[in-house]
Amino acid sequence: MNQELFVSIFHNNVKSSLKNSMFDIQNNKMTEVPIFVKLKLLLKQNNINLNTYDIVCPKPSYINIHWDMPYPTPSNFHIWKRIFFDRKKNILIATEPPTVNPFNYMKIFHGFFTKIYTWNDQLVKNNKYVKFRLPKASTGIKTKALKFQNKKFLIMVNSNKSFFYPFKLFSPFGRELYSERIRAVDFFQKTIPDKFFLYGRGWNKTKKHNLKEFLFSSKKYSTYKGEIDNKIKLLSGFKYCLCFENLTNVKGFITEKIFDCFKARCIPVYWGATDIEKYIPKNCFIDFRDFRDFKKLLLFLDSVNEKKYDNYIKNIEKFMMDKKLIEPWFEDGFSNFFLEKILEFKK
Repeated sequence: MNQELFVSIFHNNVKSSLKNSMFDIQNNKMTEVPIFVKLKLLLKQNNINLNTYDIVCPKPSYINIHWDMPYPTPSNFHIWKRIFFDRKKNILIATEPPTVNPFNYMKIFHGFFTKIYTWNDQLVKNNKYVKFRLPKASTGIKTKALKFQNKKFLIMVNSNKSFFYPFKLFSPFGRELYSERIRAVDFFQKTIPDKFFLYGRGWNKTKKHNLKEFLFSSKKYSTYKGEIDNKIKLLSGFKYCLCFENLTNVKGFITEKIFDCFKARCIPVYWGATDIEKYIPKNCFIDFRDFRDFKKLLLFLDSVNEKKYDNYIKNIEKFMMDKKLIEPWFEDGFSNFFLEKILEFKK
């Protein structure tokens, strides 16, 4: 029988993950929980015990998994200390883009890790940098499509990030899309206020999105409908969803946003990874780059009849049923991928 290995995970900057709560699907509302639950279970089946770093284990950690770099705050000093002194055991899984966590991409820190797992195709240039796909939870994947006539028109589900959101303007690569979301909301609220619905955190609070507003005024959004409990159920009631990533002009950055639309059988209007068609068939989504103008986009959406709309849904259904294409993005694919990498590390 193989000797049991102990692996620690630092879910950095997420304090609610401690005491193994990141594996507690009953009490933790993080959307990633099913991913972590599946990973822990598969590793356990292979005699590898995965715990958050604050859990005391019978033996020293064999590997330290850092799920994003910690922010340089006093409360994270002990984590930075372990990064510096345990470098032979450290691996980094860089999930957040540089607009959210620039420390993931500061190469001065990469010397403290034996492997860097990244979504960014452009960074995978040698054995130290390993490509992985940002994992998504499969919750809601069997949602049934509503009929065309029973769906509302257009939705956007995002948290509101102010103009002065930390790191938003910092990026060693790519271009932020927070400001484009604001422009989209402004346009559709003005143009089709009865057909556009805005959901997410922070839109009901006073936000300053540019210097003029910061000095003289603030925005309020009449199309804002509140926060949500079940994103997939909500999306399933709409024909289209504005699906803008945090970042564009990069390759490989494909988050849960477009897959949430697919699970809900809602057609995404996508803007993000420049190589999106490498991973997802173009006939499954509407590429905003084909318009780059909200007025032209709206004219197109209005022109889509039921037959054309249903063709999009059929293409989405076909894609979602293709196990070879879909599995690498969800819990099973990620867990199997990561088990393989840990076993390689053991060698």
